[in-house]
Amino acid sequence: MESKLFIIELVKYGAWPLVTCVIAYVLKDRVSGIFGGGIKSAKHGDTEFQFYENNQHAKPIKLEDQDLTRFIPVDTTGIRTEVEAHITNDLTKIDGEKDKIDILVKNLAQQQIINTFEKVYFNIFGSQIQVLEYLSVQNNGQCSVKDILPIFENAKQKNTKILNGVQFSDYMQFLLSWDLVKNDEDKWIITKHGRAFLNYISAMRLDKNKVA
Repeated sequence: MESKLFIIELVKYGAWPLVTCVIAYVLKDRVSGIFGGGIKSAKHGDTEFQFYENNQHAKPIKLEDQDLTRFIPVDTTGIRTEVEAHITNDLTKIDGEKDKIDILVKNLAQQQIINTFEKVYFNIFGSQIQVLEYLSVQNNGQCSVKDILPIFENAKQKNTKILNGVQFSDYMQFLLSWDLVKNDEDKWIITKHGRAFLNYISAMRLDKNKVA
């Protein structure tokens, strides 16, 4: 229950900061020292995938490896400038730069979680959500391959065009790559990220019956 409340609060207040804008606007020098690093992306051979790649084969970028500038679109409307001014004004009421940085970092982490779950939901198959839900109600959140294989086989029969040629290992690799599940020999186990993602879907009232 606490995790669901956390996700709801996370979504509820996620719009407050547009915090990457504030980092660039208020504490860019100090915060860049914390998050410093070059632009990073996921590569496979000669192919480079961006974080927004609409493809289950796209390798996700770890949150800590993301380049913050990717989160700052061009402000063509001027709305962001107004929000920045509002947040800057709020920050002036907080004593101590360390406290300000702590608030910005927490809100940045919160916003990145939301962004990550949005990308996962955009790419995930409905049957993969079923796999996560099935694992979530099992003892210790785990089961054997034979227990979840029918979910994959049923999805493959109903969506032959989309899942044609897709093997079970490929199918589960998407969940593995986003750290929603982990594999221990014959056991598949849902992770805390997987549970949090399910809570996010419920909090946002997103459709679980996606294609495939």
